[in-house]
Amino acid sequence: MRAFRVTLKDIAQACGYSVNTVSRALRGDEHLSESTRSLIREAAGRMGYIPNTMASSLRSGRSRMIAVIVNDLRNQHYCDLINRMDRELRARNYNLMILCMQLEDALAEKLIHTAISLSVDGILYFPSLGQRHYVEYMLDNGMPFVLLDRRVNELDADTVRCDDEQGGYLAGRHLAELGHRRFLFLSGMELSSSQIDRLSGFRRALREGGLPEDCVRVVPGAQVESALAGNELGKLILPKDYTAIVSFRDEVAYPVMHALREQGFSIPGDVSIISFDNLRAEDPSRPCLTSIYAADENIAALGVRMLLERIEEPSLPPRNMVLPVRIYEQGTTAPPAKENG
Repeated sequence: MRAFRVTLKDIAQACGYSVNTVSRALRGDEHLSESTRSLIREAAGRMGYIPNTMASSLRSGRSRMIAVIVNDLRNQHYCDLINRMDRELRARNYNLMILCMQLEDALAEKLIHTAISLSVDGILYFPSLGQRHYVEYMLDNGMPFVLLDRRVNELDADTVRCDDEQGGYLAGRHLAELGHRRFLFLSGMELSSSQIDRLSGFRRALREGGLPEDCVRVVPGAQVESALAGNELGKLILPKDYTAIVSFRDEVAYPVMHALREQGFSIPGDVSIISFDNLRAEDPSRPCLTSIYAADENIAALGVRMLLERIEEPSLPPRNMVLPVRIYEQGTTAPPAKENG
């Protein structure tokens, strides 16, 4: 096993050229003959030379590296978005670096510092409501970034997200029109603007339908996440004092559906369920689940496009893209059974 990294000097000594000539050849300098460039490239490949991208970025001012900062890689919704970002960036000759907070918001500042210290060209960032000062830090350091999937209050910055309030409203109106009058709402984390907006939209739909405030039992996000981690979501669905469930995200809805069936309930015969993220769009092998997500555009693709535009034109005014959403009907909602209605 080689115990050292091959340098330009090593290649120069092997080929009999100067370090400067080797460097020019590997950069494709056409002032050198094709035979010289070919000989040096062949030697570099044979010796296992790996270019120093940090040095290249110092010369060019670009690292061709984009950092994505996310709070939970176990969440399949984030994985799907990151996978799409990677494809979009590779098509534009950029590489993606993933930094994860592991649900610890306090790590956000450290990860932003890490990304900036590694001279990334930009950051794709999934923020929480309490992270305004972290976002302002990126602004103060002139780091191009785009906020994804969520908003940060009273902050004018490039953002791409779904209309979560509209999504919650669509869920509430859909279920109310089917005849449901009692609901279980399985929340996301309280620092997520998506959770706040979805519950707000859901309650608005119920008010418009003339339903009382206490017709919905809301389970806090921390309790939902704890039950999910401990494989105890079945405990949250009891007592069954509802005919319909609204889940903050599909990754909770799927095990809840399993728990309902284990307890002898049919879907949607006994319980209707609707959720958010439409994970089945990326993975059709998943079970059918009625879910709400962006109607046409893809958040990841738009986020990448917006970030690269910001990198090229730093003086562009901040843009806030809020994407309309729709219900992707997959057969898990229906009118309540007469005995439950």
